[in-house]
Amino acid sequence: MSRPRQVVMLARVLPHHGIGGMQAVAWDLATALAARGVGVTVLTAAIPGRAADFVDAGVRVRALDGTSWRRYGRPWWRATRRVFEQEGLACCDLVFSVSAGGFGLLPLRARLPQVPFVLQAHGTSIGEVISKWRSGSAKAIASSVRNLAWIGKDLLAYRQFDAIVAVGEAVARDLSTWPIDRFVDRRRLHVIPNGIDTEVFAPDPAARRRVRREFDWDDALRVVVSASRLHRQKGLDLGLDAFARLAQQEPDWRYLIVGEGPELEPLQRRAAALGVAERVHFTGAVGRERIAAYLNAADVLLFTTTRVEGNPLNVLEALAVGLPVIASRHLATGAATPAGLVRVDERDAAAVAAALRDVLAARPRPRSALPRGASMRESVDAHLALFDALIASRGQHRPVGGR
Repeated sequence: MSRPRQVVMLARVLPHHGIGGMQAVAWDLATALAARGVGVTVLTAAIPGRAADFVDAGVRVRALDGTSWRRYGRPWWRATRRVFEQEGLACCDLVFSVSAGGFGLLPLRARLPQVPFVLQAHGTSIGEVISKWRSGSAKAIASSVRNLAWIGKDLLAYRQFDAIVAVGEAVARDLSTWPIDRFVDRRRLHVIPNGIDTEVFAPDPAARRRVRREFDWDDALRVVVSASRLHRQKGLDLGLDAFARLAQQEPDWRYLIVGEGPELEPLQRRAAALGVAERVHFTGAVGRERIAAYLNAADVLLFTTTRVEGNPLNVLEALAVGLPVIASRHLATGAATPAGLVRVDERDAAAVAAALRDVLAARPRPRSALPRGASMRESVDAHLALFDALIASRGQHRPVGGR
């Protein structure tokens, strides 16, 4: 029996560092590949309280001492290259860079002509600059200087990858727009949506009843949920403004805010100032199964982000459990608008409130509306097909995972 193919994934942050969309996407893909028989090693930043080398869910994790999961920098680039060379990882069959995680290995490309390099793009530096300017936050706008400095690095790196995987149509569109298109060969650009575990995120009436009992909510209450990092760019303050318009007029509304982040206290103060603090519940950071339960307990997902989002996990997860979604008008999740997704002007509180009321007026029976291609099974199938084609083009004919 042939050995499984070996993939080295570079992801600066994983769920082991904290709850978040980027780390969930990377880890879900790594574990799903391992479940298919692929040998997966993930290079990641140091994890407080964990060993530097361990196996979890069939994935070998190498946490690199002296590196920070919060940002890239010379310690990260040096550490990834050193461990790649010293521990024999250069004998792998494919390198998979989550965002810029693998940029430090690009100088090794000439020495590894048989190893394909794949970049998973969640966005672009140009898009991040636009997001920060759109937020209206002076702090965010000031921090965009760092993103501006990254634009040149990104453009030079794009040319060195054998394939670029865009996690959504919005990301692919950005990569196909001037000036980025001058550095990205469209033949190497592939769209593979973030994969959702449909065993975890699915309509679950029992979870709905259980969570509502925990909060002492009867089924007549109308519950809005937001699930994201509590960051200024996620627009939760805008969501609170819209919710307050409804809650002050109609007593049977509740708002469940799932996640952690630097905006927790400002959001709590805002809820109090709006007079709805008793109807807004902050859950803090929770695991994926608990997020699925909270989504099932709600009636609609509200995502008033001001950020340019590639293919947001929270929207796909909500659609998978059968929740209607009200999201910012600039949000893009695919070539077509999925059933159950309503786009609004996120800064127009009256319009957002009206959309919430209209969506919940019908209260349809929960039914998954996850777009085609967005399940974890479909995402892994697409990644494996791409990996096989790239490896075969290098003269390595055995499929990834020994299939």
